[in-house]
Amino acid sequence: MFGYVTPLTEELRVRENIFYQSVYCGLCRCMGKRVCSGSRLTLSYDTVFLFLIRHAFSEETLTFIEKRCAASPFRKKKMLERGPTLDYCAAAGALLACYSLADNAADRRGIKKLAARLLLLPARRMRKKANLPALDSFLKETLASLSEKEKQGASPDALAETFGTLLSGIFSFGLEGDGERITRELGFHVGKWIYLLDAADDFEKDRKNGEFNPFDRVEKELLRCALNLELEAASAALALVPFREAGVKDLAENILFLGMPSRTEKVLARYPDPPAPSDPATPSAPAASHSSSDT
Repeated sequence: MFGYVTPLTEELRVRENIFYQSVYCGLCRCMGKRVCSGSRLTLSYDTVFLFLIRHAFSEETLTFIEKRCAASPFRKKKMLERGPTLDYCAAAGALLACYSLADNAADRRGIKKLAARLLLLPARRMRKKANLPALDSFLKETLASLSEKEKQGASPDALAETFGTLLSGIFSFGLEGDGERITRELGFHVGKWIYLLDAADDFEKDRKNGEFNPFDRVEKELLRCALNLELEAASAALALVPFREAGVKDLAENILFLGMPSRTEKVLARYPDPPAPSDPATPSAPAASHSSSDT
């Protein structure tokens, strides 16, 4: 994902913050064991939210251990122990990161394009080690469809729906019944929100660098309305998630109800306002005239 699906940390209680960091550290360790050591560099905090939702539909018990790691070689850190849900989230996150690198290699310019291309070889190894061929094929097909729609100049909403479909597949992969339906709905609206927010966040940079962006000076208030509608729809789906642990529920709600709206406002604060309309009653200044005597 893109680093947008995070909690509002100042509103987290101490135990919630410890739990949040423990899940993140557990994901990092799991990626090293489940995929490869290099995949840890692609880990995003967003993957914690994916774990919280998937865990609610599992029968696993949360178990924590203390381990040293490269980031903390002298002091043990509390982290979530490996399990099927953590393994899946680590592998799914690595797969999505691989396709993000491929997208950067195709679309970026200059040093960013070169860096992404250099990482493509280890990214292919990550895809193989993730060992989720059905999800891999789904991601490949959906992202190819998204790329084609972007080239055709599809509307921002149509593009966001395609990315929403991609994230709904990641959230619901391998689940059945109510679990599949609820996670699919939740992932769809979170995915749409991510795509729209990322486009707004990159608007000025993309325009300056001549890179693709789905927006053509969309008014800020219309964009805010669209983003908030997706969060409201995601919130309705979250209310159906059968959380078993209060701490997991509290953290998931902090992310969706506080963290994501806060990120929305931070991105929109940087999003440019449309140019003010000219007053038709005020004649525009005449162009300066040039005559041969000026030379």
